[in-house]
Amino acid sequence: MQKMIEKNLYEKSLLSFLLLPMSAIYSCILILRRKFHSKGYRSSCRIINVGNIVSGGSGKTPATIFLAKYLQKQGKKVAVSHRGYKGKFENENKLISDEKGVFDFAGDAGDETYLLATKLSGIPVITGRNRKRSIQILEGKYPDLEYIILDDSFQHLKVQHDFDFVVFNSIGGIGNGFVLPAGILRESLSALKYADYIVFNGKGEIPVQIQKFNKPILKGGYKIKQFSDVNGKEINPEGKLALLSGIGLPQSFENTIHEAGLHFDKHFRFPDHYDFKKKGVIKQISADVKLEKIDFVLTTEKDYAKLQFIEHDLPLAIVEVEFVLENKELLKL
Repeated sequence: MQKMIEKNLYEKSLLSFLLLPMSAIYSCILILRRKFHSKGYRSSCRIINVGNIVSGGSGKTPATIFLAKYLQKQGKKVAVSHRGYKGKFENENKLISDEKGVFDFAGDAGDETYLLATKLSGIPVITGRNRKRSIQILEGKYPDLEYIILDDSFQHLKVQHDFDFVVFNSIGGIGNGFVLPAGILRESLSALKYADYIVFNGKGEIPVQIQKFNKPILKGGYKIKQFSDVNGKEINPEGKLALLSGIGLPQSFENTIHEAGLHFDKHFRFPDHYDFKKKGVIKQISADVKLEKIDFVLTTEKDYAKLQFIEHDLPLAIVEVEFVLENKELLKL
């Protein structure tokens, strides 16, 4: 049933057309919201948003990591704000790392927020759904701060953005082109007129519906840096392999592994932000791994942000990736 529903989000069908009136109403509300929303909070820092207009994974967090490191290499003072979805601090605003390192409680901040903190050495990361408050905390603590990157904030209009990056993944694309609930779009493609850059993550042709807005399109993708064991030591996973993920686009993870020239026999696929602490889940995966004599279970860094705090005996290999742009010369910040 779930697969049938998902299929109708990516292909035009009888169900998607039946849901189209609801989508039209929802889309109109969002268009009016953007048109009549009063200007939000103006920060003393330059605010960069990395967001999307599709539901599910597109690669926002890897793009955020890329931009933060890009600015850091230019000698800019930068910080990152993340909502902390499903984390302990989502409804408050809390620094989980600073220039010196990651705080002990950062593991409770949510998988993506924790990943940001661990990947961005020397860059403060704050969590909390109230972005205005997060920005004000950063402004107060770091008077010399120049840039604040908001991960997943394109629809957040209470803060003024200096640059809006809208990320698409080649696998999901724009789906069937319809807005929720008939398609995967969070809002109409017309919202792309507010974007400064479009980021196309993956290979393949860029949909003409995106190109027609004449925005600079940054093309990029994932490159595997290394495979690591749970102690952070580089390893070379060989033998019978399986994948384990709880991300928005599991096929993207599969493609990354295939492009590395590796073959896997099984993929333990779970919904995005899946809670692996649920009773019996890890135990069942472990039993399957032993039964099928799997040598290594490859998992994403985002998933390991949760798995490392769970007791298990899985032969994990963490796939460390970086987001690489093909046409970085178009980037002007």
